[in-house]
Amino acid sequence: MSYQENRILAVIDPTRVDQWSLRKALTVGKNRSDPKIFAYLCAYSETKCNDPERLRAVEIQRYELWLEHILSDFADAGIPIEPMVEWHSDWREGVCFAAEKSRSGLVIKRASGDPGSLGNSDRRLIRGLEGSALFLVKRDPALDMKNVLIAIDLNATDRSHVELNETIMALGSRIRGDSTDIQLHSISAYEKSEGFKHPPDIAKKLGISRAQAHVVRGSAAQAIPSMARSINADLVIVGNVCRRGLSGVAIGNTAEKILIDIESDVLVLVQDTKAQPVAA
Repeated sequence: MSYQENRILAVIDPTRVDQWSLRKALTVGKNRSDPKIFAYLCAYSETKCNDPERLRAVEIQRYELWLEHILSDFADAGIPIEPMVEWHSDWREGVCFAAEKSRSGLVIKRASGDPGSLGNSDRRLIRGLEGSALFLVKRDPALDMKNVLIAIDLNATDRSHVELNETIMALGSRIRGDSTDIQLHSISAYEKSEGFKHPPDIAKKLGISRAQAHVVRGSAAQAIPSMARSINADLVIVGNVCRRGLSGVAIGNTAEKILIDIESDVLVLVQDTKAQPVAA
């Protein structure tokens, strides 16, 4: 399955009229070549009846009409939006299937729970998505983006993490672009003295000032949210290497701990591959 960067899946919340995910998808799409947005809505009813197929058809039609009304407000957005209404008993699994079906390289969803927390649904999406990045919207999309924080593990030695670092750094630089209004910051955490990396070296690699390259002693789970608050980050970009088995669960939990206390928008880049040693 080939996921495409210009395909964006916006998760529609049927309990809201103001769809942050769709508004953010349009903002992101404007910076991509030939973008296409899929407005995904998961329909389901636990109502018991004698004709469940008829109930399913009626409910899907009802949601399709409602989504059509929502999308009518974005008719002049200039980016094609394709409605996707599908029946699934677990909308989180439905999102993962829809991302695969649409080959969307990015899934955008309004964050669950309080602004300073990470809902269980978002945790499940982080674990379940394979091949798609996950953008969790915590801020009103109408707000300007001024500070972007990228989290990189410069002490990583396996190929998967090294490649993920490179992807995160490249994305951060691309988001900043030539804008003088967006400040790019980096955060690197280390727990032992031999893990310290010189900030000027990081700054030079990223093309940022020394003051924007932050190296902090401690755990990433504490350092990243703390730095995000300190610089008032609007967007935090983190990575998650997805592995199978017990190691995959451990890595997933680490990513989740990092995200719990972040109040800014969060972009999780997933690297779904087996780690390989980096050649010396």
